[in-house]
Amino acid sequence: MYKLIAIDLDGTLLNSQKEISGKNIKAIQDAMNKGIKVIICSGRIYKGARLYARQIGSRELVIACNGAIIRDMATEEALYDNSLSTEDCINVIDICHQENVYFHVYANDIMYTEKLAFGSTFYVKLNEKLKEEDRIDVRLVDNVADVIRDNSIKASKLIVVSEDGSILSRVREKAESIKSIDVVSSFYDNFEVLNKGVSKRKALEYVSQRYGIDSSDMIAIGDNENDISMITYAGLGIAVGNAEDSLKEAAGYITQATNDEDGVAEAINRFI
Repeated sequence: MYKLIAIDLDGTLLNSQKEISGKNIKAIQDAMNKGIKVIICSGRIYKGARLYARQIGSRELVIACNGAIIRDMATEEALYDNSLSTEDCINVIDICHQENVYFHVYANDIMYTEKLAFGSTFYVKLNEKLKEEDRIDVRLVDNVADVIRDNSIKASKLIVVSEDGSILSRVREKAESIKSIDVVSSFYDNFEVLNKGVSKRKALEYVSQRYGIDSSDMIAIGDNENDISMITYAGLGIAVGNAEDSLKEAAGYITQATNDEDGVAEAINRFI
């Protein structure tokens, strides 16, 4: 019997409307009622991930920012934090400025951005529907690099977004020349910059030690490049039907259903 399920959010547990379906919630709660731990493992900022962890009724750890942050929902205690160095963060921001491409930075539960677009616009609109304690602090500033430098802020993650694939590829290639960072993608229109060694796999290794659960007793479910490390670490790695080909190739099982068709529920009902 598996003892823990780690689930990605966007493109996996969430449908195209960024909601968790009733079928997915029921399957997750059925698993939890059997004593199985269910944790959210997301690229989102902590509060953005915690919001959905609460919706499924989880009181476990939350993995945020692709593994750079791990917190205990029950106590809000920060258990793990592996942030970018100030120098690396500013170097990537300089590249973004040179290429005039959109980016935002997550740091200390704050999203810093120089322009309201893509993810920052999403959270501004989402905040209108949320209780104050769940709102994301989106700060529009003139120059993120100056804010990071002047306040000695450690960024958990920097995300670059562009609908122009050629620009995105060029910026990513420049970022990857910085050897002290790691770069992964969570969707076709972005890439994410993390401190070297940060990954969802590394976060699950911490969870394994914290809970005393072997990786062979874990299921991990995802849809994109940034999920590959965790699904290859878990005893059973599952790709939802809409997943990227690279993830499907690494998965032990691929659901027939997509994220819009309750793929997570299909996986849980099959293996739990």
